[in-house]
Amino acid sequence: MITVKQFGLTPSGEPVSQVTIKNNHGHELGLISYGASWQFFREQDGTQHRDLVVGFDSLDDYLTHPYYLGNAIGRVAGRIGSASFDLNGNNYDIEANEGGNTLHGGDHGFADRNWQTQILEEENAVVFSTTLKPEEDGFPGQMDTTVKYTLTEANVVEIEFSAITDEDTLYNPTSHVYMNPAGKGTDARELTLHLVAQNRLEMDHEKIPTGNKLDVRGTAYDFTEATIIDDNLAKGVDQFDDVYALDELTDAQPNATLADPKSDRAIEVRTDRNALVFFIANPADDGSNSADWIERHPFNAIALEAQILSDAIHHQEFGDIVLVAGKQQTYRTSYTFKGIRGSND
Repeated sequence: MITVKQFGLTPSGEPVSQVTIKNNHGHELGLISYGASWQFFREQDGTQHRDLVVGFDSLDDYLTHPYYLGNAIGRVAGRIGSASFDLNGNNYDIEANEGGNTLHGGDHGFADRNWQTQILEEENAVVFSTTLKPEEDGFPGQMDTTVKYTLTEANVVEIEFSAITDEDTLYNPTSHVYMNPAGKGTDARELTLHLVAQNRLEMDHEKIPTGNKLDVRGTAYDFTEATIIDDNLAKGVDQFDDVYALDELTDAQPNATLADPKSDRAIEVRTDRNALVFFIANPADDGSNSADWIERHPFNAIALEAQILSDAIHHQEFGDIVLVAGKQQTYRTSYTFKGIRGSND
């Protein structure tokens, strides 16, 4: 079942849609058209709901928050060093929105626009669509892009990114959803994380990849076996904001599993991409955040962002993020919610 209601108005007066998709177990996937964002996943637990995804209750927070909460990200997720790249013999200088670099497509990317909404009742799905123009975000090519969200009866949220362009451009999207299988408002440091990844990218002081990969085994960054996140933080790491190069899998096992050992609820992530960014930040260390935001969101969720390895346009061996004119590209990532009603545990 799918319901749609207005969530507010953008500063320019456009109505923002809130879409709620419910499966037969009573669990709900909440989405908003601004940023094609994943707002919530509500587990039906008896007569009560439990939020396993962190989101805001007002549009104003989505317009101003610093952490891309639940947003679709693009054209290019992660950082592009020096806000510049070469493509087909041409140099492109794009918008720098983090020092001298471009983060998550700049300030005129996927996260900063209101998308068109199409409901697919028979599929229990919604498709958000938009068009990005070179004069808006600085990337070459007019790109038509969609983000499709589906909620299955197996409690799987499937996200499908698709795009086509009239001129060669860059395309490396992701979902910046923040999850917590223990429930919204609990301490995410007490969760366990298993990442099927033996390497992470080495970064410079601006978090731009150097091109080197670092073996995580035996270090504070090692999640090759399920590990309590706080145990690794206690080894001297202030936070995690790291790009993990995924190991190749030969079966249907998840690329990552985020679990609550107290309740046995878990979220499994599967993707066709070659990297996951593991992000947990301590807002108290960031003076740009208001005291109110910190009080409501103290280290309470984890982002696992599926993408091609960051800054791949400057490191050919990381993967191909060039979207060729006229050729449609589609990427898929799924999130399986375990330990809740109707899950196949």
